[in-house]
Amino acid sequence: MDEIAAPADGDADAQAAGSAKGPVRAYHEAVLSQRQPKVTDLLPVRPLWVVVLMLAGLTGIAAIEAIHVHAVSLPAIAGSELLAPLNADCRGSLAAWYSSAMLAAAAALAIVVFSIRAHRIDDYRGRYRIWLWTAAALTWLSLDAATGIHSAIGLALNLVTGQQVVTTSVTAASMLTWIVVYGLVFGALGMRLVFELWNSRLSLTALLVAGFLYCDAALLELEIIQAPANLISGTLESTLTLLAHFSLLAAVGFYARHVLLDASGRLKVHIDTDRKGNKSKRSKLKVVKAESKQRSAATPQPTTTNPHQGDAPPRASSSYQSTAAPNSMAAKSGVTISKNNLTSPDGYDDEEDDDNYGDSNLSKSERRRLKKLARREQQRRAA
Repeated sequence: MDEIAAPADGDADAQAAGSAKGPVRAYHEAVLSQRQPKVTDLLPVRPLWVVVLMLAGLTGIAAIEAIHVHAVSLPAIAGSELLAPLNADCRGSLAAWYSSAMLAAAAALAIVVFSIRAHRIDDYRGRYRIWLWTAAALTWLSLDAATGIHSAIGLALNLVTGQQVVTTSVTAASMLTWIVVYGLVFGALGMRLVFELWNSRLSLTALLVAGFLYCDAALLELEIIQAPANLISGTLESTLTLLAHFSLLAAVGFYARHVLLDASGRLKVHIDTDRKGNKSKRSKLKVVKAESKQRSAATPQPTTTNPHQGDAPPRASSSYQSTAAPNSMAAKSGVTISKNNLTSPDGYDDEEDDDNYGDSNLSKSERRRLKKLARREQQRRAA
């Protein structure tokens, strides 16, 4: 206590006073807010911790299902109703508590994602607000998993709409009603989250798996598909529901890790430099082609008479005309074609795109010469 109450070396006011007067600090300075870990520090960033937490979640599901199978398999004894919390089909069981805990953790992670995404500078339309709706929806699902309030909602909707249901079909009608309502509301929210999670493959995959498992659980509830006869009653339904909740938690957790790494600049971004270079070369080649075609159209083409036109192939005449066009252009612009000035002054690689330049009837050397003349004319005008 004497060391804690003593003034620190850097505390000028306490040193000037010479003694510690007034109330004595009962806790060390490490308790101050600037020295406490932030909420984002609790997110698992390292892949090892991510794998450990996923294995821990799956182990919890396996333990609950094993307890359920053992509890249901026991023979009927006096006081067996006290084992209801071990039955995954009953409300208030271990399965309900575990589902509620996972959904509550997902809601907390959604708030963390919202606090990070709100600072993204290119989100002009405020798409980050979807995480507030996600947190609210996950909180409601956590309450529903613990209490089973969805059945009461289904029955209330049937009574409000004035449907006359027989006593034997009340459960089936209310079940169909709440499944349809939940499917419309949370399905629309899930489709919006698909676009939000598009940049994170792990999150998107986990969300799609969760949606698939929820659909299977709903089909089992509606008895559209049947569980295998050799399984204990309620095992498949509870397993699918728990796995769906776990996949939903994993989707939100993966995206929280993704946005944290992205905000801190530790996210690896793949840039295809070859594709970018090829695109710039193609755009440069298109500009050179357009300029050369304009100059060729403005230069008159010389006409020659070939006395052996009937004997010579037609390619000889087209080659002579295409060769004469660059010569006339060079004579008009004052450029002398020689071996020295055929070299590229700016180091542009002529072998890359000379096959795609000019008319297809021109030879390779003619296309190369036409391209070089067009480049020299462009440089002369720029000078």
